[in-house]
Amino acid sequence: MKDNFKHATVDEIHNYIIEKVKCGDEIELSLGRCYVPGTIVTNNSGILQIDVDGESVKGLSSIDINELKHFLVEVKHKNDEGTYILEAVDKE
Repeated sequence: MKDNFKHATVDEIHNYIIEKVKCGDEIELSLGRCYVPGTIVTNNSGILQIDVDGESVKGLSSIDINELKHFLVEVKHKNDEGTYILEAVDKE
């Protein structure tokens, strides 16, 4: 299945996460210099509980995208429908 790539503002990415990311989906977040790969356990209006599967960090973690949205660099989201990659750009 082909990846779906899109440039988006941080507000668009934030809204995408709230509306489209569901329990059981795989996600890779790039927040500033932090990379967080894992599986979504819960998404409560942008407060994500993620089962992190990183090289140095593993286990359950909560991330409040509402507070950290301005640090979003890229989101890779995989679900049954495909893979979606959103890369942050400045507002035009």
